[in-house]
Amino acid sequence: MGIKPKFKPGQLVEYRSGDHALVGLVKTTQFARRRGDPVFVLVQWCGKYRQQEEYIPQSELKLVEAV
Repeated sequence: MGIKPKFKPGQLVEYRSGDHALVGLVKTTQFARRRGDPVFVLVQWCGKYRQQEEYIPQSELKLVEAV
């Protein structure tokens, strides 16, 4: 696990859970407090979702690349 965030504010990320995928905008990131702790990313979700924003561990997110 890294200590520094690999995403930057303004990037689009994807979160997959089973056969569902959510796309969101990175609002901010948090450094891990110490080695072994996860790096958290504040994501604002696109579309209708139960929460507009939430912190997700960066290991569960994938960068959405432009075609």
